[in-house]
Amino acid sequence: MRTNKVLKWILILFLLANAYSFLPVIRFYLSPGEKIKCTNESVAKELKQNKDPYFSFIVTSDTGSGMFFNESATLKIVSRINRENRFKKVPFDFVANIGDITFRGRESHYKNYLKIKNMIKFPVIDVIGNHDDDFDNGPRGLALFHKYSGSEEFSFVDRNAYFIVLDNKGGNFSEKQFAWLENELKNSKSFKHTFIFMHKPPFNPLQQAWYRPETNSWSHRFLNLCDKYEVSMVFSGHENISRVVKFGRVTYFVCGGGGTLLIQPTAEGGFLNYIVVKINKDYLDYEIRKVFPPLWQFFTFYLWKDLAFFLQGLLN
Repeated sequence: MRTNKVLKWILILFLLANAYSFLPVIRFYLSPGEKIKCTNESVAKELKQNKDPYFSFIVTSDTGSGMFFNESATLKIVSRINRENRFKKVPFDFVANIGDITFRGRESHYKNYLKIKNMIKFPVIDVIGNHDDDFDNGPRGLALFHKYSGSEEFSFVDRNAYFIVLDNKGGNFSEKQFAWLENELKNSKSFKHTFIFMHKPPFNPLQQAWYRPETNSWSHRFLNLCDKYEVSMVFSGHENISRVVKFGRVTYFVCGGGGTLLIQPTAEGGFLNYIVVKINKDYLDYEIRKVFPPLWQFFTFYLWKDLAFFLQGLLN
C-alpha cells in the first residue's frame, strides 16, 4: 500500500511538472498581438552608434513560428537568452535569427513571430529563410518579410565588426549577389572582425542531409571568397542541428536549433541551442548554449527520438 501511495504521488508530480512546462505557450497564445517595434534597418542604424569594442551578440535560427510545438521550444530559448546579461558584465548588442523565422511564411505566422521577437530584450536582426516566403514564394511572400522584418540583404557596422546579411533561401547566389558580396568584403577590411549571416550553409553538415551545396559551384566560390578576405565567422541554419567546421581561415557554424522540431540524434547536434559570440578588441570567442526542451516536449518527442536512434544503433 505504501509503495502504491508513493507511486501515485510521483505520477501526480510528474503530470504537474509537465503541465507547468506547457503554461508559457498557453500564455503566449492568450496574449494580445504586438506592434512592429523595429526592423533590420532601424536595428542597424542603432548599432552603428556603439563605440566600446568589448561586446557580445547572440545567434539562433529556425524558430519556425506558426506551429505551437516550435513556439513552445522557442519561448524556452528566449527565456534563456533574456538571462544572458543578468550580471551586466558584458553588453549584449543584438540577436540574429538567421532564417526560417516562420513555419510557412503566412501572415499569421509572422504575427506570432513578432510576439516572440518583441519578448527578446535585445534588438533582433532577421535573415530570410526558405520557409519565410512559402506562402507565396514570390513578391507577396517577400512583402511579408519586408513588412515584419525589413531588408533581406544588407550590411551593418557594430563597434569594430562588420556584418553582412545574405539572402540564399533558394540555395544559390546570383552573379549580382557575388559582386555585391565581394564589394562588401572589401569594405570590411578596415574592421577587426567580419561576420556573415545566411540561412543555408555552404557545406553539408551531416551525411543524411538532403541539401548538398558542395556539389554546386557557388559553394566553392563562396568559401574561397570568405578565405580570401579573412572572414571571421559565417553563421547559417537550415539543417536544424548544431555544427562547427573550419575551412581555411574561416569558422563556419550551423545553428538550426532555435525551436523547430529536431529529428537528428541529440548526440549528433540535434538539440535546441543558440550561440553567444564574445568580442574584446581583436579577441574573438564563442559558446554554444544547449537548451533543454520544455518538459512536455521531452517526454512526448525528444526522449523517444533518441531512444529510436539508440535502438537503431544496436540493430545495426
